[in-house]
Amino acid sequence: MTSPPRWPDAPRVASLDTVLADPADAIRPLVVDLGGERWVLSTAVLGGGLGLARSWLCVTVENDYARRDPAEDLAERASALGLPGPTVGMLTGVDVRRVERAVHGRARVHATVGVGRAVAAAGERPPDWGPAGTINLLVEVDAPLDDAALVGAMQTVVEAKAQALADARIGARNHDGWATGTPTDAVCVAVPVGGGVPFAGTATVVGADIARAVHAAVLSGTIADRADHEAMRRRLAADAAD
Repeated sequence: MTSPPRWPDAPRVASLDTVLADPADAIRPLVVDLGGERWVLSTAVLGGGLGLARSWLCVTVENDYARRDPAEDLAERASALGLPGPTVGMLTGVDVRRVERAVHGRARVHATVGVGRAVAAAGERPPDWGPAGTINLLVEVDAPLDDAALVGAMQTVVEAKAQALADARIGARNHDGWATGTPTDAVCVAVPVGGGVPFAGTATVVGADIARAVHAAVLSGTIADRADHEAMRRRLAADAAD
């Protein structure tokens, strides 16, 4: 029996040194070339739903970002960058230079993680909002999943993300327990076109690959984000004491 293919060591990722659609942007966007046409399921602002994509774009915006047409904004940025379309695009308040990447078996994950507004999905009280934060995930899977399996893969991603937040002991701002995510999280799962693999739940090999890669990336990103917030809190306290 042959072993499943493994991802190459070098990620197809770039933080592009290109003029952006919005010249006020201080942080260059994060871009992933998917290596050709892929079948994707996504909750993203741009390219959400079920369809085809060739690239992924994640853009850092300020906390006071106020455009009411974020999909059009992202489309303009993708065009200005010359990205191969269709493009799946996401926004975040997190510095995308802090991207976390993890590979396990047939799954490769790119994660930008901010947990300042972590909540429980079924929280029992209004959230006490903290610093802006979003968990954005691109999950590339080297297996041609059927549509039902693609939905199963999305479920696996969300479960693994929630496990990572619990393992990092991230408390919810609206519940006496661990957070399951933030209100603005986005996910894109991208697979080769064609179908043929019927399942991607956690009991399958490909599902386990997805879960472990997502868990590793989100856990690392969560620890880094929490350390950044703690360092900022100490700086503010020191400034106030001066």
